[in-house]
Amino acid sequence: MPSQTTTPQHPQSGPRKSDRFIPWYFVGGFAIMLIANVSLITFSMTSWNGLVTNHAFEEGNNYNAAMSGAQRQAELGWRSKLSVEGLINQSATVTVLFRDRDSKPITGAKMEIVLTRANRDDLDQTLNLAEIAPGEYRASASFPVYGRWQIRTVARAFDENYQTVETVLVKP
Repeated sequence: MPSQTTTPQHPQSGPRKSDRFIPWYFVGGFAIMLIANVSLITFSMTSWNGLVTNHAFEEGNNYNAAMSGAQRQAELGWRSKLSVEGLINQSATVTVLFRDRDSKPITGAKMEIVLTRANRDDLDQTLNLAEIAPGEYRASASFPVYGRWQIRTVARAFDENYQTVETVLVKP
């Protein structure tokens, strides 16, 4: 039998063919990181900034007046009941029942509601309510998007102020 001679395997001299891509792996990793950072910066600069008021310092200075107003409101014992009914094509009727401590209707009040969304300043709206029955105030409202809305009821009657905030869920 003829003897087979095998040639010993010699290590390859120089880099392997796949090694030439290693620097490009680093370049690709940094490119992905750069794209992610630019995307996050763009999103943060174009989305809602979280600013609730443009006059935070002035409103902070009026904190004691706000607290005394809240105390006075508690002393009056006034109550309101808000309802949102008849939602058709994102339009609804908002009704506020306004009562005193003894559950008697409070008539002749100047009442408005402020509709706000936590994440969209451009949808905020203020509506004046009309008294349709003793202590019953009503207005038509438009809810351009479904979801959670904050409704602030502001009333003035007998030279006294009243306000309350409620959250309602508007769904189709």
